[in-house]
Amino acid sequence: MLRRSPENAYSTEDWDLMQRAHTTASEMLHRCPKTHENADRLARTVMRLFDQGVRDENIMASRAVNEETVLLGITLLRQDSLASEAKS
Repeated sequence: MLRRSPENAYSTEDWDLMQRAHTTASEMLHRCPKTHENADRLARTVMRLFDQGVRDENIMASRAVNEETVLLGITLLRQDSLASEAKS
C-alpha cells in the first residue's frame, strides 16, 4: 500500500509507523486497508501527514480519517448535484 521513490526513502521505523497509522485509519473507517477502492488515497494522506511532521500514529490516523470523511462528503454532494441536474 505505502510506496515511496528511492530519492525520498523512509526508514523501516518510518514505514512501520505509517503502516500502523494507515491500518488504524482504515479500521476507523470500517474499510479493508488493502482492498478498499480508496486505500491508496488514504495511504498517500498518511504519507503526506508524516512528511508534514506528524509522528503520533493515532493523531496521523485521526487526521487522515477526517480528511477522508471530508472528501467523501464532497463526493456525495457532487453526485447529488449531478443527479438533480439530470432530472431537470
